[in-house]
Amino acid sequence: MIKERTWISVGDFIDLKFKIKHKGLSGLQSILRFSGQKRSISKWDNVTPSSDFWIVPAVRRRWNEKCTGNPDMEYEDYVVEKLFSKAENLRMLSVGCGTGSRERKFAKYENFSLIEGIDLAPSKIEEARKYASESDLNNIRYYSGDFRSFSFDPDSYDLILFNSSLHHFNGIDQLMRSRVLPMLKQEGYLIIFEFVGPNRLQWTIEQLDYANRLLRKIPDKYKTRSNGTTIKERIYRPGLLRMYLVDPSEAVESQQILPVIHRYLKPIEEKKVGWDILHLHLKDISHNFLSDNEETKSLLCSLFEQENNYIAETGRSDCVFGIYQK
Repeated sequence: MIKERTWISVGDFIDLKFKIKHKGLSGLQSILRFSGQKRSISKWDNVTPSSDFWIVPAVRRRWNEKCTGNPDMEYEDYVVEKLFSKAENLRMLSVGCGTGSRERKFAKYENFSLIEGIDLAPSKIEEARKYASESDLNNIRYYSGDFRSFSFDPDSYDLILFNSSLHHFNGIDQLMRSRVLPMLKQEGYLIIFEFVGPNRLQWTIEQLDYANRLLRKIPDKYKTRSNGTTIKERIYRPGLLRMYLVDPSEAVESQQILPVIHRYLKPIEEKKVGWDILHLHLKDISHNFLSDNEETKSLLCSLFEQENNYIAETGRSDCVFGIYQK
């Protein structure tokens, strides 16, 4: 029987062996040298190409369809078309912006006079500035810093965006009351594309069982890890010790996100995107699903259907796209 909280799991040792082979002991020593926020910054400053589910084009098209109803329409275009098609001089803030891809998509619309992005990782902000300059986007400003303490003008934003970043904050209720709401204009909008599943990725027993049953049915050639030598045989819940050592901000209060937002803002739209099964299933093996051949497409379609069934049966969704109004 799997406990609801796991401090150390078999999967932690498998992941440790994998990281040592790819990054060496120096990569692990750097984790132990840092503490708290510095470990989070170090992780995101040194993110390298991965084999997680977001690299699969079919998965991203699935997200588009869940968010907008159209696999070829990303949510930025949907938001502008739905909320801001006739608006002018809009101001937007993106929190945890990374390399800035979302801001650049909004910035192509003349509706926005200023888009600001902030992120803890300095190297990602440098990339974001470079990409914006190369795209001749003059209505974007990027800042490296902590959103909690950075000086932003109150009552000044028509839109605040959290794209897979809000789940890295603790004290969600206070953050919403003391930072997000005061910065939003009256009737301004909060947009999230967020992980809202179990805190610290402590997957439920039912979720693990469901995902592992599907994994057993997949041919081994699709379960080869990115090191090319080992097969992903089983999905484990990550241990809490590992979660804290690698990135203490990861999913720290993810389960509180929706209750807090519902407490303070009016839902305009809230759509279940999934991730419950695909996130677990495709981690470290997504590179095997990049081909456009019929077998790969058939396997992905089957996985999508199974996740849809899981969501329908349980009413859960680890990822939500939401539009909320002050």
